[in-house]
Amino acid sequence: MPLIAPRDRVLLHLLDARGHRLHDRPTQQMTQEGVSAALGMNRTHITRALKPLLDDGQVESRKGHVPGRDRKLTYYALTESGLARVTEVIRSFGDENVELIDASGSRRKTKVRDALKQYPEIGRLALIDAAQEGQALKAPGERFVQANTQFAIVEQLEREHQIEQAAAFLSSSSTLLVIIASYGYGSSSLLKYAALELWKGPLFWFDLETDGSARSVEDSLDRFAKRLECKDWSGLAEREALLCFDNYYIAEDPLVDLLIDMVKRLQKGKTKIAVAMRGETPSYNRFYQRHDVGDGTAVEIPLSRFDEATARRMLGSDVDDEAFQLIHMLTRGQPLALALLRAGDVEGLKKIRLSEEVRFMMYLRDRKKASKP
Repeated sequence: MPLIAPRDRVLLHLLDARGHRLHDRPTQQMTQEGVSAALGMNRTHITRALKPLLDDGQVESRKGHVPGRDRKLTYYALTESGLARVTEVIRSFGDENVELIDASGSRRKTKVRDALKQYPEIGRLALIDAAQEGQALKAPGERFVQANTQFAIVEQLEREHQIEQAAAFLSSSSTLLVIIASYGYGSSSLLKYAALELWKGPLFWFDLETDGSARSVEDSLDRFAKRLECKDWSGLAEREALLCFDNYYIAEDPLVDLLIDMVKRLQKGKTKIAVAMRGETPSYNRFYQRHDVGDGTAVEIPLSRFDEATARRMLGSDVDDEAFQLIHMLTRGQPLALALLRAGDVEGLKKIRLSEEVRFMMYLRDRKKASKP
């Protein structure tokens, strides 16, 4: 298999970044900083690689405004000569094999030239690197999701820090994420957001409130694993997937044992486990230990009540101060209650509060500072 010289990697990157010839609307990827970040090469090496390309007329440069930057920056693009050279490089890899992972998680090998035709949105450099290194590459497409219930993204209010924690977990080597909160404090909502917004690979979703039997969970896991070409769920350690378990609270021993076994077998593998767990879960139903948190195997995200400042931001600064204090006392800072009150969802509030409390809170919500006598 041919090797790619650093200068040819620069040409491939510039082709992926914008095509060829200079444009009036450059991108960050076309700057020296963008080339350096994309290729994992320091600025000195990028400068050395660009100089002969500029001298040979394969690349040309210009100064211009790049989105997100205040001052003009130098950016680069291929000339006709550079395009001819990079086309030759791509052609030399046409017969090489590359392994692709499709949206269902299935893997297959194909020629680089065929992959370029089928998935033109995949970068040429990414394809060639994957072929050279023998690494599998994710193909674009709608991912495979298996769920035992309907679920959708829930708007996250005042949870920026926790979202960052969940995103950090998904890109880390940790195996288990546990979102801990009392009812109505948003553990399920954050889990749904992480699964549907932050995670883009194959997804397994199981609501334990619908069916909390170990047999059902394991059977569903095995079906999911077989779709990813594994014999059973233990083989998921070699696949990139996210296994989500919602509404974990009171559990029978077989389910606890199954989750303990899952954490053990999938530890250090590619698949991750995420659980929304009630804060009131008994200690004997816990399926991981403190040392799992200490050594990085497990990550905990506790969710607590909203303080007055956060609740005030949610409801708006125009709510009368006395009315707001009563609202905060009645809701006890529960995120779900505050979100329903903000939306004016009377029926939703009645599911978690007494009817007379709901009527009073709605009255208080509508008491604005300017309307107070």
